Amino acid sequence: MTATEWRDTYTRLAHRVTADAVRAHTVLTGNSACVDGLWRIDAGLLAAMAHAAASPPAGEEEARGRDLLTEILGRVEAARGGELVRHWPGGPRWLTALLGRPGRYQLGGTGPQVSWALATVGAPSVLALADRSAEQLAVVDPRTGLCQSDTVVPAGSVTPSGRPTKQPHCVLEFTAGTRYGQGAVLRSTRIIVRFGDEPIEQDEDFAGLTPRLPGVRAGLLSGLNGPPDGDLASPNWLAGLGRDWAAAGIPVVHHELAEFSTPQRLREALDLRVATSVGLSLSELYTVSGRRGEPRLLARDIAERTGARRVVVHADNWALAVHRDQDSDPAGALLVGNLLAGARARAGRPAAELVPPPDAEFTADLPADGPLGDGWRATSVPSPHLRRPAGTVGLGDTFVAGLLLAESLP
Repeated sequence: MTATEWRDTYTRLAHRVTADAVRAHTVLTGNSACVDGLWRIDAGLLAAMAHAAASPPAGEEEARGRDLLTEILGRVEAARGGELVRHWPGGPRWLTALLGRPGRYQLGGTGPQVSWALATVGAPSVLALADRSAEQLAVVDPRTGLCQSDTVVPAGSVTPSGRPTKQPHCVLEFTAGTRYGQGAVLRSTRIIVRFGDEPIEQDEDFAGLTPRLPGVRAGLLSGLNGPPDGDLASPNWLAGLGRDWAAAGIPVVHHELAEFSTPQRLREALDLRVATSVGLSLSELYTVSGRRGEPRLLARDIAERTGARRVVVHADNWALAVHRDQDSDPAGALLVGNLLAGARARAGRPAAELVPPPDAEFTADLPADGPLGDGWRATSVPSPHLRRPAGTVGLGDTFVAGLLLAESLP
């Protein structure tokens, strides 16, 4: 297909999704939640970061800050985003002193961002949320469903209780072309800095009620990158939830991965083996595989390791599914995922205007479709890619929202 044909395909799909999302079946989402503080890093802030990284530290806090900035700038130079973890309670305060207050606070965590994106297009979801502090509820979309005893209620009707269980994440957004020193930012991306370990949202009302909800076609498991090393309770709880969903007949149990502190932690998350579908970014695929090879074959290896019927890989300008030959073609799910992620890239947050903008580009350089042997097949589609997106935070999570929405449309 030509770029024009892809644009027409996405435009037709945008109109259909806009019309049908309100009639979608409920999507179940979990299992991490946080508050994100967002900074758009312009040339001035980038210069301040570079200066602080090069300055002799005046004490222990400054030394820790300099080390953090050095790693952040190293990732910027390597055109790499992702997440950094520092066990440093004073980190958010130190970073705010350097950069000023965030431009805004918003919802963070894969499951919550999936629910946020679904609510924006009018689709229903139920979110696992154990932290119901005022700070956390303040950023949850009020239309999102939460479990309260034996019923689902809108998040906007829930009375806050308790204190936050985690510190805000510091999210730094970099735009391609921003100049600093003798160089420039090569790739629009974001770096998330987390300043401590975080348990998954073990919402017992959610675990008890969601397997009994009628008509559910898709549920999301995520969040195993947050707990500390050696935590067995979180993966056991998540595996139990996935088994309960499968026993209830929910056809798609999707496990979305993330950036982990070590490749071994990422492999351990893969070994949960309760999902019918596994999702990860291209960089995460290379990390867990330990090499840069043909994405289709690496994804097939992941599918065979996990026992999943489908592995979905999302990259900057394409999305790929490796799936069983006899399964229905997942191109539609990939397209809806790209559609919602593209709308967010354009607006800087989840958006209901889904038609790709005129400057969206559609690459012809993407993994090939076709059989891979042993009953596996590859399907790939280009995404509506923007060279200078309004925001890069949550694009992968919003892709997952579209993926699960496609499974749930009437």
